[in-house]
Amino acid sequence: MNTGIQRSGSTPFHANTSTTPAGTVVPGKQQWKKPLTDICVAHGIPYAATASPHDFRDLIGKVKKALSIKGPKFMNIMASCNRGWRFMPNDAIETTRLAYETCIYPIYEVENGVYTVKKPPKKKPVNDYLKGQARFKHFTDETVEQYQQAVDARWNWLLEMEDFTRKVPFGGMFKKD
Repeated sequence: MNTGIQRSGSTPFHANTSTTPAGTVVPGKQQWKKPLTDICVAHGIPYAATASPHDFRDLIGKVKKALSIKGPKFMNIMASCNRGWRFMPNDAIETTRLAYETCIYPIYEVENGVYTVKKPPKKKPVNDYLKGQARFKHFTDETVEQYQQAVDARWNWLLEMEDFTRKVPFGGMFKKD
């Protein structure tokens, strides 16, 4: 979220924000969120990762790893915004946990082009995450299904990337120093 709860490139599709309010004509932000971590990976940096405060050990471990690697790094750390997302402040950690468990916010790292995906114990439906935030209260069953399909496709792509990058050498593109 930006100051004032405006839409940004990383705002979810159809989210209600101050600059993309959901109404009868426009149901919130019209674009899907940009895959910021993937954009950085595409530039061939030696390390990129996503993390979440719900799993502070994973987060700290990735920060330490990033600091130990020579060259540019990128960490995309989920930071919930109770005011903008409209949920109770004491639900912040549970909200970030649900983002991970529904795979809306997948946790993974890419080191020298090799993906490692952290799998939730049991993948939950996206509505478990969406229903706790008023920024999504205007969602219809159809919108939730659209979200589920998009999240499932993205999740399957990440799992395929993990499998593929462990089998296929990338040559000099992601070469270690």
